[in-house]
Amino acid sequence: MRDLIIFDCDGTLVDTISDVARCFNMALATCGFPQHPIEEYREFVGGDLETVVSKLLPSESNSSDNINRVKCAYRHIYAEDSKPNTVPFDGMVNLLRKLKLHNILLAVNSNKAQVLTEDVINKNFPKDLFDSIVAYDECRPSKPDPYGVKMICSQCGRKLDSVIYVGDGYSDILTAKRAGIPCVFVTWGQGNLDDCKEYKDSLIVNDILELERALMNLL
Repeated sequence: MRDLIIFDCDGTLVDTISDVARCFNMALATCGFPQHPIEEYREFVGGDLETVVSKLLPSESNSSDNINRVKCAYRHIYAEDSKPNTVPFDGMVNLLRKLKLHNILLAVNSNKAQVLTEDVINKNFPKDLFDSIVAYDECRPSKPDPYGVKMICSQCGRKLDSVIYVGDGYSDILTAKRAGIPCVFVTWGQGNLDDCKEYKDSLIVNDILELERALMNLL
């Protein structure tokens, strides 16, 4: 029986794109680089922070020093920002509560920094809803390495054959593929449907009701 569901955070559980884009633009401006229209950020986000920043920088400025400068500025700005537009996707909290009533373990696996992920989850979801949160930490591999999935399994006392992965991006599909677990791909985030071709053991859902049905069928 599968009784552990691991969710990506940004673009899957929580709509963060407006605040993320705004804070990235502030970081770019702080470091003297051009900003991008908010609507273009859906093409930039996904993967770890270094990957995102490298996409945002002009090609002639794409050095490790500049990436680190923007990364540091962004982390500080995002941590201090009130994130007024960051909210759970419609129906998500109710779905998670239903899953808990079925004694399902819930976890979060993100490439956002650990402290920032915990902050977003704690501000937007009821206390004790999630059994584990494993996000980015420089001391461990980030997605699409399945290290975080295995760490969550260890924390929850489960094996990989108990897990379902839910995400909205290419790194989520690859994480599930490399862990050998089924993936449910949600289309309301920042991902591309073509990414699902990468992994045959993936399902595509377009709204919260389809997600609920898919998860109940996999459990």
